[in-house]
Amino acid sequence: MNWTETNYNEYEDELYYSFVDDNTTTESNKLTLPKIVEKWTADAVLASNYNDVPAALAFFSVLGQLCKDMIAIPSNLNVDDTRIQFLWMQTSGTGKSTLTNWFLPVLRLTFDTINEKHGTHFDIFDITDYTDAALIGSYEKRREEVEDDNGQMRRMEIDVQVPGQLEGEGMAMWDEFEYSGIFKQSQHKEQAIVYLNTFMNTLWGETWVISKKLKQGEDPIICKCRRSVYATTYIPKELTTVITEKGVLQRILIFIYEVPQHQQKQMRRQLIKDWGVVGNRALPKTTYAKNFLTLYDTLKERFDDVGQDPLKTMRFSKNANDALERECVLMEKYIESSRIEVFQSVETFINRMLKHIQKMAILCAVAEAPSISDKDKRFIVTQKNVLQASSLIRKCYKSLVSWLDESLREEKKGLEERANISVFKTVYRELKSKDGWVNKNVLFQKVREKTKKGQSTLYKWWSKIEEYFEEDKINRVVYVRLLEDKKDGEVGE
Repeated sequence: MNWTETNYNEYEDELYYSFVDDNTTTESNKLTLPKIVEKWTADAVLASNYNDVPAALAFFSVLGQLCKDMIAIPSNLNVDDTRIQFLWMQTSGTGKSTLTNWFLPVLRLTFDTINEKHGTHFDIFDITDYTDAALIGSYEKRREEVEDDNGQMRRMEIDVQVPGQLEGEGMAMWDEFEYSGIFKQSQHKEQAIVYLNTFMNTLWGETWVISKKLKQGEDPIICKCRRSVYATTYIPKELTTVITEKGVLQRILIFIYEVPQHQQKQMRRQLIKDWGVVGNRALPKTTYAKNFLTLYDTLKERFDDVGQDPLKTMRFSKNANDALERECVLMEKYIESSRIEVFQSVETFINRMLKHIQKMAILCAVAEAPSISDKDKRFIVTQKNVLQASSLIRKCYKSLVSWLDESLREEKKGLEERANISVFKTVYRELKSKDGWVNKNVLFQKVREKTKKGQSTLYKWWSKIEEYFEEDKINRVVYVRLLEDKKDGEVGE
């Protein structure tokens, strides 16, 4: 059977939902995202082939930023904002920058249009190379007129704070997030993790403001970053370590995808088909800037109607909570049988994934509002909205579990192989003669005595590490010599 990508995804969803016995699978398969999101995604993948999930998440990243001042998300005594912080990690050359190039013009026109009409200050941070000072600000010396203790005006040199690039609202975009300082720190980007962790805190609290005391200036630098993150990168080698040890990525919605060979072939064929075809690049820009303005206007009207109380903007149906609980159960059950190291790593993401479902369900309700003629039925988060949101978050969750399962397995395998080569090296160096050669049978016998492992196990180990040794046969007896010892000049010919 030659399955299409759609067939495979439907089968995956069926397996995912097999943990619960209700109508969830049927309901989910009938659902689509809000029409405006479906149209956006369809247009985006004409530019960035097959990247429908990141395209949809890009839409919600923008919408979440536009909504952040008019919607507060209550959770008993806690309150969250609507920002979606999104990181897309995928195989190089498979459309990440292409999607960014498609929606950046839309974003700029959207921000310009809303700023002009509503007096907001949305803009884009998209610097690729920077220092800590460039991010959060610095002090510079300026000569200004100041009044002294005697009431006289004097020109004096004073420290003036210069705002950093993160200051303000809008999008913080990294097209090469691998150089952000998260995966590999440098002396100029040493605080990147701290800054990200800080400004991703809820805007309805007090812990989102970045503060740092510099050598220059009496007061600390204050940076008020209210931006949403949209970041892309290939999959860095350090990713497993960052996930398991640093904790910053748990706060970001991650979509990680190693594009399979068959899909890369499809991408190449589409690239060939598109060669020489002139598309209408201006149409999406104007269309979606108008759409985002309509969404903003509609939300602003609701916000004003409730006395500009952000806690009253959205209402929640009871079945929305039921749907969210079901999604939580599904996520928990999905990793029940996973290896312990996968379970422990993924479990740290579940609470954040639930938060992202909550935010995106709200944004789905916002996206549908202009199409609902009865204003009393707008801005109500329903079970449908939760399932819409879950259909996207589920793909992020499954991709994370799949990647971690493979990555941690390979990492464990690598650790085992390093341990295996280590024991062979140790025994070899205990046995080696002046010329560096060791009888292979004797080597295996001593390793077996040391490790208490069977002969078949030792040969499996050897098959993976024999490249570190050279072999020679003398009178039917096989001898081995460690290559790195020979290279270091420890033995002669």
